[in-house]
Amino acid sequence: MQRSLLHNWHELHAIKLEGAKRVSSLPLSGRQIVVTRAEEQAGPVVEVLSAAGAHVISLPLIEIVEPLDGGAARDIALANISSYEWLVVSSPNGARRVIAALQNSIVNTMRIPHIAVLGNGTRQVIEDALRIEIDVQAAVPSGEGLVQSFPTHTSGPQGNRVLLVQGEGADLTVVAGLTEKGWEVTRVNAYRTAHSVPSGETREQVQHGDAVIFASGSAARSWVSAMGTNFKGKVVVIGPVTQKVATSLGLEVHAVAEVPTPDGICAALVVLFA
Repeated sequence: MQRSLLHNWHELHAIKLEGAKRVSSLPLSGRQIVVTRAEEQAGPVVEVLSAAGAHVISLPLIEIVEPLDGGAARDIALANISSYEWLVVSSPNGARRVIAALQNSIVNTMRIPHIAVLGNGTRQVIEDALRIEIDVQAAVPSGEGLVQSFPTHTSGPQGNRVLLVQGEGADLTVVAGLTEKGWEVTRVNAYRTAHSVPSGETREQVQHGDAVIFASGSAARSWVSAMGTNFKGKVVVIGPVTQKVATSLGLEVHAVAEVPTPDGICAALVVLFA
């Protein structure tokens, strides 16, 4: 009996050691990574980072809420979505707010406009929910990139209406660019970003992080408002637009994801800490 128990203990101990070795061999093992995404958006990046061995500190600095008009202008435009030649969506948050209108058009066999998106995340939200293909995706995931990838309207005033769905406060790069290409652009606020204030205890915990991730300029602004610019860890951003905002706020950006996805962010961290 004693031999059997001792044998079992050695087996269990060996399994634990092997598990510990596997964990320690993960590329982000031992790293504390601060994720600043809104709570409902953080899941995919938390999952990817955790799988790479990171200890994730969740710090949702922003919250996605309805526009100041409660979404009235958005809903009116979406109710007439079939009258537009193009629907342009610049973010996953905007995509989630046009799904119902597109579903209604499909169910009622109404005309669906051509759809253009800025990035992979936006494309995925629409394609996963509706099983339809996106017509245009920006070759470079930025407002300028979307304008460059978008066709020029050349056949007169008919069929030139574009519905542009963005977050409140978005710049006018896409509006100006599409207008210059001959399109009549109706822009609506699909949502707005509200800033969250972390507790003192949370701020203290975050200060010991090895890196912080920003997936939007809004998150970078909230961070600087709550935490300042004296973070001792590394700053990693999802793309050049967020990099520009973070830098303008006085943050030193140490890495930019080559692909604006959770996997891209994780890859940037792995290279940074290699």
